[in-house]
Amino acid sequence: MCAKYQDFLNRLKEERISMQWTQQQMGQKMRMTQSHYSKAEMGNRRFTYYEIKCLCEMDLDVYYIFTGYRCKKEYRDFFKKCTYEELICHLGMLCPVVEYLNRNHALGLKWNACKRIEMMKYSLIPCKEDKTIFYSFRRGMDCSQKEMADLLDIDVKKLRNMENGSAFPDSEILWKVSEEVGVPFSIILNDANGLGGEVSFLVEMIENDKRRKMFERVKAYHEILR
Repeated sequence: MCAKYQDFLNRLKEERISMQWTQQQMGQKMRMTQSHYSKAEMGNRRFTYYEIKCLCEMDLDVYYIFTGYRCKKEYRDFFKKCTYEELICHLGMLCPVVEYLNRNHALGLKWNACKRIEMMKYSLIPCKEDKTIFYSFRRGMDCSQKEMADLLDIDVKKLRNMENGSAFPDSEILWKVSEEVGVPFSIILNDANGLGGEVSFLVEMIENDKRRKMFERVKAYHEILR
């Protein structure tokens, strides 16, 4: 297990305790036995793709669990009302705006934030008919399958199967793709809850004197989408 993956598990436990849920209750919500949930929370097994899908359907801050960043309530509450398709549109609008402001007005974004924004753009590229987002972002990064497999600490066969949709990532792979590559886990999972966090993240990257104006533009754009 990657040492930093423990941070993901610690935040998951933190959110569970904040909701006053036992491991048994959490397991039931994720369609797992208490024993399997306990082992996964302790890092002795991985959550499956479908178990994480169940996690995303719960009333937890999944974006915080994956990234360690808790978005401001004002933005989180607004984007929680948006559909997944609407959030994709907001993401596509905000990525170039934040990039432009950072280049020309020195937002001072850290390298990992810039990398995440760059990977968001790759994530929005439509997938080829017989390929998944794993193929799209690998090609966008101009990586070989061997290079990407090494980055994710998996074998090439596993990556190839994820690229053609015959295999799914477990929780540690999802976390690595989000944390170390910068591809939003929410797009891989088609999760509106987490994607709302990504859009909130972009809004909050804008400096204070422009953020309010940008958020008003987003709300106006939202009315057009409706």
